[in-house]
Amino acid sequence: MEYAPFVGKKLGQYVMHYSDVILQRKECPIKICAEDQDLSDIALALLYVGTTRDLEIRVVTVWAIWYNKNQCVHESEKQVAGQIWDFALSLLLNYKEASKLFQLGPGFCEVSWKKPPMGVYKINVDGVTLERGRKSSIGVIIRDFKGEAATGLCRLLPGNFFVLETETLAVEAGILLAKDLGLQQIINESDSLLAIQSISAKEVSGETGHIIQGILSNLDYFSSWQIRHVKDFNK
Repeated sequence: MEYAPFVGKKLGQYVMHYSDVILQRKECPIKICAEDQDLSDIALALLYVGTTRDLEIRVVTVWAIWYNKNQCVHESEKQVAGQIWDFALSLLLNYKEASKLFQLGPGFCEVSWKKPPMGVYKINVDGVTLERGRKSSIGVIIRDFKGEAATGLCRLLPGNFFVLETETLAVEAGILLAKDLGLQQIINESDSLLAIQSISAKEVSGETGHIIQGILSNLDYFSSWQIRHVKDFNK
């Protein structure tokens, strides 16, 4: 199919063609490649047989496909179906996380870093997922009650992980590092609200369930621990 500005029906045909490649291999509950369907038909069908989440994924995936087309035209770069899918999910997760923070208001999380109590170590973690298939990375720093750094790490992950998985892996890395040091009392802080909520709710059946299960198991080692959400002070 030619790479030219698409409008109206041509846009719908282009998007549906590539949506079929991506969504039918994932979790789309309907067949979406019928030529007589436009985008509004597909949206209504998704709401009829699927859920609101199905429609959300559909809309964000459509945008990700359109973005990928523009990258092909203007940057000579493109993503394969799996990368487009991960990129779309990352966008959706980031939007939902930002929306929750907006609803909770500025008082929900700390606005500045605070030292932990005496005898307690504070672990701050972060994860980064980049576009275009580049490898994700995580960072950890552990500080004592004086605010002095005890140790830390930066690690490049073996592939491009979606945002929630990367942030959850960062939390796990912080806990494992503290365990290796023999620390007994910890506070683990992350700027990923969804990761913290998933761990707190013990959601071991979701897409990050295997990581959360490992986190919960390792937390049993500590005499006291807390998992907190904090503002990203770098933004």
